[in-house]
Amino acid sequence: MPLFARRWLRLLLSLAAICGMVVSTAGCGGGDQSAKEIYFWNGLTGDDGPAMQKIIKAFNAQSPEYKVVFQPMNGGDLTTKIYSVMQTGKNIPDLVINDSFSTSVLQSQGLLNPSSVWTRYHPELKESSFLPQAWQNTVVKGKSYGIPLYMFQMAIYYNKDLIHKYGLDYILDDRLVTTDEIASMKGKLPKDVYGLCLGNLPWAMMSLLYSTGTNIEDGVKDMTGPGWRKPLKALRDLNDQGMLSPIDSDGEQVFASGHAVFGMLGTWAQGNMSSTLGKDKVGEINTLQYGTEHPSNFLYQQNWLQLKDKNRPEAKVKAAADFVDFVYKHWMMWSDVGSISPAYRDLNNPEYQKLIQASFTNDKRERQWIKTSNYIYGGYATAGWGSFMDIVYRNISLEEGLKTLDLMTQGQIQIQEQS
Repeated sequence: MPLFARRWLRLLLSLAAICGMVVSTAGCGGGDQSAKEIYFWNGLTGDDGPAMQKIIKAFNAQSPEYKVVFQPMNGGDLTTKIYSVMQTGKNIPDLVINDSFSTSVLQSQGLLNPSSVWTRYHPELKESSFLPQAWQNTVVKGKSYGIPLYMFQMAIYYNKDLIHKYGLDYILDDRLVTTDEIASMKGKLPKDVYGLCLGNLPWAMMSLLYSTGTNIEDGVKDMTGPGWRKPLKALRDLNDQGMLSPIDSDGEQVFASGHAVFGMLGTWAQGNMSSTLGKDKVGEINTLQYGTEHPSNFLYQQNWLQLKDKNRPEAKVKAAADFVDFVYKHWMMWSDVGSISPAYRDLNNPEYQKLIQASFTNDKRERQWIKTSNYIYGGYATAGWGSFMDIVYRNISLEEGLKTLDLMTQGQIQIQEQS
């Protein structure tokens, strides 16, 4: 059996197992609707967790009628538990944070309340308060089913000392770093310094896809198409030229130790990079591009969602809305974790504009470069984590790797449609 076929089979088996878990975990915990508490399920298990807890502490210190109970869990567990409690109708949380792709999936299954359940109490949580791309990520079939919370992506960090030392300032002139510009550094760097270290390549591939002039809706229909093929081939060529850090290296470590000019790392990594190299020695700009004809920063997004629950009292609905509004008005309390705000309230705030991640939104032109999507099958495009890296580092041929990605994506779509 070909390698790509074996991988596809393993994926289908694992997905089938997950589908079975949805039925078997019906006893997972949630909240008592008679309690004076708002049960808040989320995937904030990193540095963003303590930051959100700080906001919750400030909200609860006001002695509201309903206090917020923070319940973080891993992303896979969150999805499984949502389906479990919705199947049983018991222990349904009052608030959920989930990504924009999940917003469409959950809405398609009739599991979400529209955002109007909250906006009737807090009218400021409306479309005109947010970036249009962010609000659109809450809209399914013309109606909003969430409130934008934060956005994130793989950014390009650069070592200012290395930029100046090797005369690479020209790359930053248009605030776009392309695969061709990384290639242009060949012969200018010593053997132990790489042009680029890769962090989470599958996430960064979304911006690369859009920068070829393709979009995610068309991209998932054929993962062997030019939108994926062109940037993956360009990255393979960079690896062949010795411009990429090795596949088994830690991207953050390579960049933080001064062995890469550019680092493709998460927006949340800015704190680590600044403290390691020195805040004044690290810059951040738009994520990696295939070319400059279609500049694109594809941003992922987390939304506030409310699952349907016929037993939830209206007082709890209002209390949840109060908390969502509180976070909206105090969003800057967790800005140091590197998240990008979707709200004009923050984006136009001079204090926010000083933050390193504000490089994605400070300029009107860059706000126009932002691409987002809540396409119901969009999340599957980045599911082939290993395959993207295998293609770039030649563990698999370009053709076989693209076929693997396509088979995995179409297999997951088929499973979702059937379930």
